[in-house]
Amino acid sequence: MSVQNESLEMKPADHKTEAPELEYKAASQDSLSMFFAAIGGAVLGMLATLLVLALINGGTLNFIHPERLEVMEANLARVSENVGAVSQNIDIVAQQVDEVRSGLADARSQADTALAQLGDQGESMVAMQSAVDTLAVTGQRFDTFVVALEQALSSMDAVGAPAPGVSADAAVAPNSVAVLFFIDANSDGALNDNENVLVGPQVTVQDQLGQVVGAYASTDAGMLVEDLAPGEYTFLVDDTAGHTLASAPTAVVVVPEDGSTGQIVYFPASE
Repeated sequence: MSVQNESLEMKPADHKTEAPELEYKAASQDSLSMFFAAIGGAVLGMLATLLVLALINGGTLNFIHPERLEVMEANLARVSENVGAVSQNIDIVAQQVDEVRSGLADARSQADTALAQLGDQGESMVAMQSAVDTLAVTGQRFDTFVVALEQALSSMDAVGAPAPGVSADAAVAPNSVAVLFFIDANSDGALNDNENVLVGPQVTVQDQLGQVVGAYASTDAGMLVEDLAPGEYTFLVDDTAGHTLASAPTAVVVVPEDGSTGQIVYFPASE
């Protein structure tokens, strides 16, 4: 029994391992697939080449029309030239775009400069307007000063000049005042027969309250103010018609309540 057991135990040690048939078959199949794929690709490439040649040669594989190849080469050359021209045009357009960008940058810079200058000019205009306003105020003050000076000079002349002559005259109706401007040739302050009455001087008449009674202009017969109520009246010379008065330009006349005659105011003048 023991001998048989030992012989049985020795048999597994002498057993040989067989190669895996499944893995071998898979590798063989992959190699065949790759081989057939390569052959199919070559066949397809050849068929495509033949097809192109057939199209070029009008349906035949024979090069019976070599001029077509020349035409095709010429067309390809023209296409190449056109591609080159398009490329050159693209370069020109790109250059022009760069120039436009540069011009826009320069225009923006100039606009910024112009805006800055406008800002400076605006400040200058404000300063100039302020100076004009100040000048206008100064001009108004100067005009006021000139008017005051003229009034002062007129007052001085009135103080230094004799008062106009005022006298009652029966030739003038009661409650009426006649005004005569004349050239006092002999400077005696009286209207003589050989002296002429002036035409054109203007007079404003005011009552004692300062209310204007009326404005009158001298004619060759002088001027006549009628129907005056009793009271005091001031005769102001507004315009001497270009003549220089030898008396003050203001006369005060009192109209009495029961006057029987009117009055005459004489304003002597020089040539």
